[in-house]
Amino acid sequence: MSNNQLHATIEAHIYDGRLKQAINELSAAINSNTDWELYTRLSETATAYNYMLEYMRRGMPDPNREALHRELSGRCLTINDELQLLQQATQGALTIFAQKRRLYRGDLPSESLRLRLAENSANLASARTAPLPQRHQIEQELHEQHETILKEAFYRLLTNTSPNKQTHEEIQSLLTDKEIPTNDRATLIGAITLGLLQCFEPGKALLLCRLSTDDETIIAVRALIGVIIILTTHSKRLKYHPEILSALDTLRDTPTVMRRIATIQIQLLRCRETQKIDRKMREEIIPAMMKNPHLRNEKLGMDIIKEIDEDEHNPEWKAWIEKDDIKEKLDEMAKWQIEGADVYMSTFSQLKRYPFFNEMSNWLRPFDTNVPEISQLMPDGSSTRKTLLSAICSSRFFCNSDKYSFCLTFSQVPQQQRDMLMQQLPESPEEGPETIAKAPKEQESETTGNQYIQDLYRFFRLSHHGKEYTDPFSEQLNLLSDATLAPLIDSSESILHIFHYLVEKGYYGEAISAGEILEKRGSQSGCDAQFYQKLGYCQQKSCNHQAAIEQYTKADILQPDSLWTMRHIAQCYRLQGNYENALHYYIAAEEVAPDNLTLLLQTGECLAVLKRYDEAFARFFKVEYLDANSHRSWRAIAWCSFLTGKEQQARNYYEKLLTSNSARLEDYINAAHVEWIAGNRPQAIELYNKASELCNDKKRLEQLIKQDAEVLIQRGASPFELTLLLDLIQ
Repeated sequence: MSNNQLHATIEAHIYDGRLKQAINELSAAINSNTDWELYTRLSETATAYNYMLEYMRRGMPDPNREALHRELSGRCLTINDELQLLQQATQGALTIFAQKRRLYRGDLPSESLRLRLAENSANLASARTAPLPQRHQIEQELHEQHETILKEAFYRLLTNTSPNKQTHEEIQSLLTDKEIPTNDRATLIGAITLGLLQCFEPGKALLLCRLSTDDETIIAVRALIGVIIILTTHSKRLKYHPEILSALDTLRDTPTVMRRIATIQIQLLRCRETQKIDRKMREEIIPAMMKNPHLRNEKLGMDIIKEIDEDEHNPEWKAWIEKDDIKEKLDEMAKWQIEGADVYMSTFSQLKRYPFFNEMSNWLRPFDTNVPEISQLMPDGSSTRKTLLSAICSSRFFCNSDKYSFCLTFSQVPQQQRDMLMQQLPESPEEGPETIAKAPKEQESETTGNQYIQDLYRFFRLSHHGKEYTDPFSEQLNLLSDATLAPLIDSSESILHIFHYLVEKGYYGEAISAGEILEKRGSQSGCDAQFYQKLGYCQQKSCNHQAAIEQYTKADILQPDSLWTMRHIAQCYRLQGNYENALHYYIAAEEVAPDNLTLLLQTGECLAVLKRYDEAFARFFKVEYLDANSHRSWRAIAWCSFLTGKEQQARNYYEKLLTSNSARLEDYINAAHVEWIAGNRPQAIELYNKASELCNDKKRLEQLIKQDAEVLIQRGASPFELTLLLDLIQ
């Protein structure tokens, strides 16, 4: 059994409640790896579990038994993660752990790292007062020293899996020490997040929760993004760690945090836009729709699939985009695309091959002009450097990783072209590294979060280091899809915004889930007619036609006489094969829009299926009168004429179709049917042969003709002659 298979098997045992079997398999695997610390922790866990079982066997009361079982299960899940990392590192599958073993032996000296980073920062501040001839050399040495310390801190935090409480307190002290540069602490939060993706350690997850309320925006937002990514990735584990659920409840009491979570949720959902074509729609729903016998009636020219595709969103829904400042926000967010198809992603993906990006921590590092690779690009104080860095730092639309790429690329541009480019850049006293810091708090939070998510996205999709991790962006990352995490988005306004976004982007299943949450909240949820229209639309797109009818009906009650609603209710009834009910809504819609050509055709098609031909003809002829070149009305008139024995009228309209540029295979077959029933056998055979040429698949042609056998027999054709007909066709 491979390492990954063993990990998955043990995890499954724990989720299924078979803790003893999981402990036994862990014990056998750890013995073979001879990791004493891991073996000791597992032995302690096994002993505690055996005592619990023994007390239960003796019938001794234990009110904490269930809580203890959860705790021991959680311990085993963490040990299982650590075992997998140990096995992969031993086999050289994880370069980061191999590098740690080579460069950083021993336990995590968090306190030492904190003191070293703080001392380096203090020395840099002092160096700025040194005489100019010496200052540059001193600063350069200190910056190089800083890079060494930060790199070590990053890898130690990344690879540390200790559940020791003292270790967690030291890490928290490191990440909250104001004497350490904010950018350093922000970078190290990335290390904690990546480490938790590989090995879920509840103590560090709690640390991120605590940092989510930090008074420094970049620290709080990065920690909060880490919390959301980690907990959605490891959501199954939350039930084993009530302390984390308690921490989430505490976060819910902080309005600023809740607003940020709602914003981050939208930003994470935007990461999916590289996969706009929903796999489920392509592989499951569309094939299921194609099998529905009520979708098409080629004889009448009816194609409800095409209707649904053409009759997409209700134009009235645009109102929510225009409401307040939502449109402005959406327009701005559109420029911050963080999905694979985003123009910045595609542009900068080729600019991540610099040695700078061989260092893992640089992918998650806030843009800093003091980074040696950047500070050395141009002479300090030069106008070119000042203008360039001012423009780059002030950009809200480039993530940190792309800013580094831009600067590294710019350094290789010939001086003449560099000067030309600099003339294009704005030089304004308002545009500088401090611009973002001067922005309103919420905008600063939104910008910071979006840039960090972009950095993470690029790390997992473009970095060779990222390939060693499970890519969280391949998951839904939708808090509303998990009952445990859904309360983190508590305001109806936020859920409604997410609902609108999911509908707009075509994630209908998730939109339904969000809509159902709003429905349960009742009158205070903002569920108006448009909400029920959209919820019905999502149900219809998911082939839940009865559920769609129920939602559309609610919209119809709240906003009567909506043409869009009535037509979609009718569509759903047609998809169910309930043409009587569909007709009721089409006729009601006709009263609102009596000259709507598409509506007249749809109503006529329903009437024709119900054999109310006179009423159907009235609609079809009206369409032809209003649009003399309506091929769809010609097709419907021709077929209904054939069904009602009006052969010459049918012949006339099929001739018009066959001489037009819109003739179909079915038109030739239907025209041939008319001639066959009229006794014009040579003409009929000629038309059937023409259809055969167009079809180029005789089996399909035979199938189409056999489908019409019942109608042809009703019109007087001999069943025996129909059998011979197939042999007459070339």
